[in-house]
Formats: sequence, C-alpha cells, structure tokens
Amino acid sequence: MKKFVLLVSICILILLEGCSLERSPSIEVNDGKRTITDAIVEFYENTTEPIIIYDQISFEGGTLVLAEKIMDGEHYPELHFVDDNYKVTYLTQGSYCWTLNYTQFKGHSIYFGLAGVESRQCQASLIPAEKVEAIFSNKIVSVLTNKKVVEPIKPLEKDSRKFDNPQGYIMPVEGRDIPEDFVFIFGNREKKSISKMLIERSIDYMPDYLKSNKAEVYNSFAFTYTPMLTPIEWDQGYKEGEICLEGKTDLNGNRNALFLRPAGHMSFLDSFILPQDIKPLYLSDNYRGIASFSIGETVAVKYPFKRALMDCRILKVTKEKVESEPGQDSFDVVNIDEKGQIIMPMDKGYYLFLLRTNENNNIQTYTGMFIIN
Repeated sequence: MKKFVLLVSICILILLEGCSLERSPSIEVNDGKRTITDAIVEFYENTTEPIIIYDQISFEGGTLVLAEKIMDGEHYPELHFVDDNYKVTYLTQGSYCWTLNYTQFKGHSIYFGLAGVESRQCQASLIPAEKVEAIFSNKIVSVLTNKKVVEPIKPLEKDSRKFDNPQGYIMPVEGRDIPEDFVFIFGNREKKSISKMLIERSIDYMPDYLKSNKAEVYNSFAFTYTPMLTPIEWDQGYKEGEICLEGKTDLNGNRNALFLRPAGHMSFLDSFILPQDIKPLYLSDNYRGIASFSIGETVAVKYPFKRALMDCRILKVTKEKVESEPGQDSFDVVNIDEKGQIIMPMDKGYYLFLLRTNENNNIQTYTGMFIIN
C-alpha cells in the first residue's frame, strides 16, 4: 500500500511540473558491429572534415542524432534519424544558427538545437542553460540539455569553427502545435524566454501576417522550419539541376531568383493531398530564403528537364489564413506559357509558391516564399 501511495505522489508531482522529457538511453552498439557514429560517418561519406555529434535520443524504433560536419562560414547542426539498421534514413537540411529550429516527423514536432549557442546570442552571461521548456496552451514540455558533446569525430586541434559548451538538445512533442513560449532555465535557476528575445531582435523583418493575437502564431517567427526528408529526396531537390523562379537580372548583372526547396515525395494517387509541411513554411522565419518580384513581372519556372511539370500554385498569405489549415482549394493554379514562364500576381503582399513535378508516377513538391512589392 505504501508503494502505491508513493507512486501516486510521484505521478502527481510530474503532472504539476509539466511534461518532462528526460534523456533516454540511445542505441549504441548492434552486436558489436555498427554504432551511431558509424552511421553518421558513413552518411557524410567518410569526410576528412571534423564531425560533431552533440546529442542523441531514442525515438520511434531508431535514434535521433543532432550532428554536423564542420564547414566554413555560418553553420549549425542538423537532425538525423538513424534506423535500427544503423542507416541515416531521414534528416533535415537548412537549420539556421540565428533562430530556433524545428521539424515534423512521425507525428511529432521536434525542436532541436544548441542551447549554449542560442542563449549566448541573447545574453552575455556564460551560465549554462540546463533545461529547455516549450510552453503550450495545454501543457509544458521540457528536456535537459546535454552537458557535453557526445562525440567529436576527427576533430582538429584549436578549431575556431567549433562551438564552446554547445549544450545540445532534442525535444520531440506529439502533434503539430507551435509553442506559445520557448524558455531556457539556467544554472542559477533564472528563466528567460529565448523566443521573445529572438523576435525582438528581428521584429523589423516579421511579415505583417504573423502579427497575430494568437501567441503561437506570433511566436512562430522565432523558429526556422526545415522538413525531415530522405537523403534521396534532398538529392532530387538540389543535385539534379536548379529548381527556382528566375526573375529579371538588374543593371549590375545580379540575378534575382527564388530557389525552391523540396517538401517530399508522394504517390500519384495521392496528388489531391498537400504535404503537411506547407503551413510550417510560412509559420516560421523565412527572411534569408525569401525573394522579391515586381507586380505583373514575367518569371521563368526552372526545374530538371527530365521531369514532367504537374502544376504550379500560389497562395497569398494573410492574417486571416495563417490560423487555418490550407487545402488544395486554397491555392490558385498558375498558367505557364510555352516558354515556361508565369506572370506574377498584381497585388502586393506575401505569397507561398508551390511547384509539383511528376517522375515515374511519383510527385515531388517544392515550395518557397516570395514578396510582391
């Protein structure tokens, strides 16, 4: 009876504290043959560049791994899913070092990043962030940060590109809701809203349609969304020819283009379905990947020649639309002339562009945001 009372008391304390995701044991060895490290190194094709694994947790029959190959310039880790055969079968490409990052995968929104790096952007203190909290209207989900790097692979001594005290975290949350607040709790027990600080820093770039009274819509601007796709889907998005809208070249020879990014494959039989990551694309910070075109400008649609164009569609994003789920009927079909060109809308504003190609009865969807000004 005493054990039962103790168990009930513990459950009540957990409910009062909110939903907490403690660090679960990750898969390390498969009969002594392969490891998570092997999977990550193989995916990056045994590169001579350093690879850092910042965090990893068990998830849906595999392991989520926060890792990156260290490159020059601005860089940030991506999220990888390693299956039970120790292969990287899904990953993100496009996380951003100046925002918070998330993806959607297997029925979850997964928030990931480096708390040490994200907090240093907003405060001078070197006190480490020990816990990350996502606050929703009906729950609080938290996860402890990783106090040390899981594994550095082929590290270079005194490599200035590496992050000091990165404090990696991976937070899966069931469902597709955006948090109303995203908070770090530091070693001195101080709490800070990192999402609020990031929004305040970039408020001049926030689209008008995100200035909503709904906290989760407004707060979405603190995040960058990138889809979780297979390596093949990413390759078909970037390695087989440009997929973009190409506008006018200015007097200085500068090219104006909106480069579209892949949003996954689907069967031709499911062509009436839009990918689930359409809405997260415009409910996040797109400042670095957005393009501007003129009213009524003629723009070329470019995609690999061996694919058949299925259709192009445009959705004008407004305050009224951001709080609803877009459907096929929400988009206007865009006519393409014999030269492969389209005419841009006649109304100013923000637009989501969707291009779909058909190859071997598989539909590949590409998306991007642009402004008409």
